[in-house]
Amino acid sequence: MGTGRHTRGRHHRIRTETGTSLTELMLAMAAGLFVLGATLQALSYFQQQFMRQQREVAQQQDLRLGLEVLEQELRLAGSGSLTTTASDSLEFSANLQGLSTMVTAAAAIGQTALSVEDGRGWDDRKTIVACWAERCETLALARDGQRSLLTLMQPLTGAIPSGASVSIVNRVRYYSRRDNQNVLRLLRQVDGGASVLVGDIREVRFSYWDENGQAVTQPALVKLVVVEVMISDQGIRAVREISLRT
Repeated sequence: MGTGRHTRGRHHRIRTETGTSLTELMLAMAAGLFVLGATLQALSYFQQQFMRQQREVAQQQDLRLGLEVLEQELRLAGSGSLTTTASDSLEFSANLQGLSTMVTAAAAIGQTALSVEDGRGWDDRKTIVACWAERCETLALARDGQRSLLTLMQPLTGAIPSGASVSIVNRVRYYSRRDNQNVLRLLRQVDGGASVLVGDIREVRFSYWDENGQAVTQPALVKLVVVEVMISDQGIRAVREISLRT
């Protein structure tokens, strides 16, 4: 009799102890899941912050490099080479690759080729300009330049003497435009081919100044170009002042 009561009491204690342990385990698991969830949420937040910072750094780098390219090309153009001076776009002509040569034999009216010192590296359909005695003639190439020959799209309307200088003229445009998602971008266009220079920006503004520090709109009077770019959602504003060579 005593033995049976002792056995039933032991089973009761085991069931009680087992039930308590299971409850504690469930509570511990719930607490663990809560901590795990909070940790994952924190990790996700810090990952998003890190990615945002990386995008900001990359965008600032793109902006810095883009403005350096703009400055270099605009300095190549020089004063008098600007063709459009708008607040949201800038156009000018420049010899970006520094390609130039000399005419080695006089070319008569009606000719479609120029004999030159070296025409290699001159791409077809590029605009070229031949200058001599304070006179210049604008022409276009019908095919890639050859070792000693440049082939023209149209016959010459005027004679070009031996010794005339010939150089490439690239048409360069910097402007802002929105894409299909309404995101504003700064673009660079050279001879008709456009590429994105800086994406996801808030504003681009060009302003133009003469030698006396007065704002002007006539391209021929511009001596200084000021470029201002505001990056979206960051409040970062980059300003570049570019003096044109005379």
